[in-house]
Amino acid sequence: MPRKNINQEFAKISLEAEALAAHATATTGRDFRQPISEIRAMSRDASAQATNDVIEATGVSLSERMIEGTSCLVIDPPVPRGNREIVYLFGGGFSLGSPFEDLPISAKLAEKTGARIISPHYPLAPEHPFPAALNVCEDVISALLGENPEACLCGESAGGNLALASVHRLRARGQRLPRALALMSPWVDIKNLGDSGVAQRDPFLRASEIEVFRSFYIPDNADLTSPDLSPIYGSFDDQFPPVFVTSGTRDYLLSGCVRLDRLMRESGATCNLRVWEGMWHVFEFYPSIPEAEASITEVAEFLVGKF
Repeated sequence: MPRKNINQEFAKISLEAEALAAHATATTGRDFRQPISEIRAMSRDASAQATNDVIEATGVSLSERMIEGTSCLVIDPPVPRGNREIVYLFGGGFSLGSPFEDLPISAKLAEKTGARIISPHYPLAPEHPFPAALNVCEDVISALLGENPEACLCGESAGGNLALASVHRLRARGQRLPRALALMSPWVDIKNLGDSGVAQRDPFLRASEIEVFRSFYIPDNADLTSPDLSPIYGSFDDQFPPVFVTSGTRDYLLSGCVRLDRLMRESGATCNLRVWEGMWHVFEFYPSIPEAEASITEVAEFLVGKF
């Protein structure tokens, strides 16, 4: 869809999105009284059809590569464009998800950008609490930037947290930084301060789930304002890589996205926040709604402009 029509077309939530949100609101959500292994298996099963569909629709090819001791899913576009690469960090509250389950987003990005996507299988909590996932992500990002200094970085939800926290670490150590970051509904403040968490209008992410994810990931007596845990409390200035953030008016984590955008701008950094009417947490994951396609297209255009 041409960019000039997007604002008019999506001034209201689409019928497809409204139906999906209504269905999600009517469900009870995840039952964390079950073993985490069973919840992960159900999540994989629920996303299998969408994953298979997007692989076929985009024509991407998949392979695995070991980077700094971590297995990474490599997603090659059907039409590669130069040496473009993107590190993609999946979401799931640090406890769920995988690179395969995020293919509805990452495969689309590969197709639209012509970039090779590298998505690490970072370790999950509670078996591997903080800082295990962050350590792995930082190592993979650093290694890939050593190979390709033009690479960009992308993450959704908890993956957005890990992406931003990794950049803070790389800056502190004087290492190479990604050309740009694209963050979809990033969990930038573990405390989740702000109105969106109080309002609880998100049909896909609930307060009870956030509490479970926190309990799995965060050690006792941890400093919740550490940039390693809550990267919104890190240092920003005009040398920070440009950031593109997407969220929605129903997103449980919207307040953190708004705060990040304002903080970065006031610090001289470049941030572009795109809030979608009626959308929820990482709505880009649902290919059946037109808003997802349009948002991924905008993210791809941003990244292409930074290569």
